[in-house]
Amino acid sequence: MRTLADQAKENSIRLECRKDGLTQRQNGDWVIRLTVQAIDMHQVIVNAAMGTRFFCTLTELNDDETPVDHVAEARDKWRELGPTKQAGIRCGDPVFWAWLEEEMGCTDVNNHEAAAKIVREKCGVISRSDLGLPGNQEARTRWYNLDFAFQAWRALENA
Repeated sequence: MRTLADQAKENSIRLECRKDGLTQRQNGDWVIRLTVQAIDMHQVIVNAAMGTRFFCTLTELNDDETPVDHVAEARDKWRELGPTKQAGIRCGDPVFWAWLEEEMGCTDVNNHEAAAKIVREKCGVISRSDLGLPGNQEARTRWYNLDFAFQAWRALENA
């Protein structure tokens, strides 16, 4: 049986384009202007009436024609920060505070310092800067486990 996904794939139009303009209208809608080389322009688009609806999927390309992996880029930037800075950022995030209350059973987490106190307790350190000290692998592991649990919760909340 042919599914909607099969039908969409069979009727999809593949072309390369470049972002040429971006403006926002007063009503909040966005206007994206894309430039398509003549050789890539599909006749279905040329013949379609103005106002015809299309479902678009855009994938940013690297210079070597591979897709840009924004998820990996963000993950790598987060890793490069290290556990001390990561903990500092999380402790300033009201969503992290809500997670500490909802999922970790903590109370009165309504500011940066309250979150920092809980992180220090959960990781077994006196200061969040201790997370970056050599030989403090157990505390780092506790931090990473805490952060991974938060990220998993956030992903489920956003799904």
